[in-house]
Amino acid sequence: MPAAPPPMPGPVPVAGALAPVPPAPAPPPELRYSGLAVGSLIAAVVFFPAGLVLGILALAGLDRRAERGKGLAVAAVAIASTAILTLAVVIPAVVTSEDHDAGRGGDASAHAQPGDVRAPGGEQEDGQGREGTDLSVFDIAVGDCFDSGAGLGTFDEGAEELTVTRLPCEGPHEAEAFAAVQVEGHGAFPGDDELFAVANRECGAHVQGYVLDSWALPLDVQLYYYYPGAATWQLGDREIVCFFGQSGGGALTGTLRGDAAAMDADQLRYLEVTTPLEVAIWGEPLPEEGLDARREWAGRMADSVGQEAGTLTAESWPREIEPLVAELAEARLTSLAHWNDAAGAGDESAFARHVEAGYDAMGIDSEIEIRGILGLPVGG
Repeated sequence: MPAAPPPMPGPVPVAGALAPVPPAPAPPPELRYSGLAVGSLIAAVVFFPAGLVLGILALAGLDRRAERGKGLAVAAVAIASTAILTLAVVIPAVVTSEDHDAGRGGDASAHAQPGDVRAPGGEQEDGQGREGTDLSVFDIAVGDCFDSGAGLGTFDEGAEELTVTRLPCEGPHEAEAFAAVQVEGHGAFPGDDELFAVANRECGAHVQGYVLDSWALPLDVQLYYYYPGAATWQLGDREIVCFFGQSGGGALTGTLRGDAAAMDADQLRYLEVTTPLEVAIWGEPLPEEGLDARREWAGRMADSVGQEAGTLTAESWPREIEPLVAELAEARLTSLAHWNDAAGAGDESAFARHVEAGYDAMGIDSEIEIRGILGLPVGG
């Protein structure tokens, strides 16, 4: 499985790994807790020497009922022989301070709501101590906190992982998984660039749903992804696993998962109104995805900006923030023209100019004041 920043260089093998997977290994179809599951092949993935022996024995003893078993045995031998099935290329996608200042986005899908999937840190196994539990990259679940094998600081130019170490979220850890999504709409391996774009888009769309308020994320937190490589794709791997990590590979302490029970009604209502725009902001395509994709995104931004302005105006708010909410709604409407212009931009230069103007006119200063009064994070 891999992770993701712009442009994606070739993978860097993890120390001790055998054969490196081509630039970006990743997750499975609809297997796994939300991806990267290779069911019966897990033994060969995690314990590849034993997988090799068992695979050979299985081939030698196969009878008529094992047409399917033969395929699995052959796959197990191939996987164990090359030790690449579980390798994952990881590339960080930096969340810059500009992203935080302009707003952030996420998707409030069921996958990422508090209480869904597993509690932070996963289900600890008997005998698990503070040193953690070794875990195949295919078994990482949403809510798991873990240390990578090579260290996130080595992933700037891509790296491969065989296993990670799951740790309690309340203690120091390098990463926290916040979403897992399936790659759909492709038969043959779509290539690293396409998977990179999908990972960037889909992981960004799940941030808000997990943290509830992406403004609460520290500025040094990055997004990382594990995604399928050509070899694992052929074996049914279609899952992208999204996780947070600290820039440079430093330690995180405590979960980043949001807790709605800790928020009051006004805070939750404000987040409900502003979340769709946050989701759109996080979905900004990378420049490599081309002008058409970026213009389409600008159109979605225009829709979200217009809808938010209308809802801000229609809702009733506490007296102390009413004037500020009116200012914010007016600013959003001012920025709307720039987003519409970006959606119809004729070239990259015009697009960049309109997007910058759109962000500048969004009324972030008013938003920061509103958040401060409501007791919500203001970034940083």
